[in-house]
Amino acid sequence: MLETMQQWTGKTLVAIPTILLTGCASQPAPRGDGAGFLAGIFHGLTAWIALLASLFMPVRPYAFPNAGFWYDAGFSLGFSTSIVLLVVSSIAQIGGFMTRGR
Repeated sequence: MLETMQQWTGKTLVAIPTILLTGCASQPAPRGDGAGFLAGIFHGLTAWIALLASLFMPVRPYAFPNAGFWYDAGFSLGFSTSIVLLVVSSIAQIGGFMTRGR
């Protein structure tokens, strides 16, 4: 019982300040002239490349400022598509269901 209470107390000491600090974060309002849906799709598709490039150069995989919800929706769609493409291409290369004979 005492161990459980100590673990819970330790987690609480980390969780509560984290929640309070993230609650103070703010971002500027989305701008209409920022990156939109199609730019979000492109940035989502190329996010893996931009992430690797950001290790060596000052590159950001996510555009800011952007148009808000529609950019986020395009980025999510593009990123999800890039993951699906990576998985399907790796399955085909290791002899998965696409290359297997009957």
